[in-house]
Amino acid sequence: MVVYLFILGYWGAIATILNQNFKNRLKNDSKIYFILAGFSLFFLMASRNISVGTDTIRYLYEFENADFYLNNLIRSSERGYSYFNFFANKLGISFQIYLSIISAIFMIAISKLYYKYSKNILMSYYLHVTIGLFAMSMTGLRQSLAISLTIISFISLMNNKKFLFFLFVFIAYTFHNSAIAFIPVYFLKNLKLNRKSAILIYLLSASLFFVKSWIAGFISIMSPDRYSRYWIMQDSIDINPLVILVALAIPLAAIIFWPKIDTERNLEKESISILFVLSCINFIVYFFALEVMLLERISLYFMAYNTILIPNVIRMIKNKDIRRIGWAACIILPLLQFIISTPGGSFGIGEYKFFWE
Repeated sequence: MVVYLFILGYWGAIATILNQNFKNRLKNDSKIYFILAGFSLFFLMASRNISVGTDTIRYLYEFENADFYLNNLIRSSERGYSYFNFFANKLGISFQIYLSIISAIFMIAISKLYYKYSKNILMSYYLHVTIGLFAMSMTGLRQSLAISLTIISFISLMNNKKFLFFLFVFIAYTFHNSAIAFIPVYFLKNLKLNRKSAILIYLLSASLFFVKSWIAGFISIMSPDRYSRYWIMQDSIDINPLVILVALAIPLAAIIFWPKIDTERNLEKESISILFVLSCINFIVYFFALEVMLLERISLYFMAYNTILIPNVIRMIKNKDIRRIGWAACIILPLLQFIISTPGGSFGIGEYKFFWE
């Protein structure tokens, strides 16, 4: 935990120094923050010991036995990762270099997403660590690659490259089948919401809580047999209610501070509409995950967009005092959740060690 807190403190100190010395020239979306946070997180991920992350050792075993996993079709419908793992193994690189390659792919995707759409890059990185995908990326190598590919597909879609959207989602599917859940994002491309339509979407999304059991039952019927163990395990599901409340609160805050009519022409530029809907999808998935353990992993494909929506919404607040309170809450509350949930958490990243330790 000390290492993570040191990194966050380091960012805060550097940002304070830079803002004091370059206040008139340095913006919150400056490339300096992109380099500062992005590289330091890459270093932390690439330098981790194999004891960091619940599944890291398992991936080490798979890396060392790449031929067996590929030839015996251990993942018959997820061969993308098997081939990736196999070719990396045949390059003769060490597992530490392998971790570095995956870390680089993931951080490049996340950083490109933040650089293009976040109005406060450093805050997005901060939220990425405290309530975002950071913990998962330290253990779930296969899904980290799948999420990276869906992020690239999202950026492609926003640039009207529809073929690339489907191509990257398909490739992501071959790494982790759950990536197929990202396909509906295609229909959000040209979405432009006002406050009334945003409220309607929010209420309809929240109402799905009351039919989650019925929908979960339908999903269980449609799911492949290899996932049947998740239905058996559903009595052990223990999703923190605070996580769901936070997921509900984020799009609700966006509604409260939704741009007025005279600024709605900027919605497309700031991508507020699509980020808002992705945030709603995130808490909908959490609802279903209360019934189906498998679906909690699907929420990871939509989590990164909350780390953009939050700072972008706070930036839209006109009242300076309220905006300051928003920034303070954005710093303190996620940090408290991170400190409470990380030690002893299911991702197993609480006790960080470098590879040379």
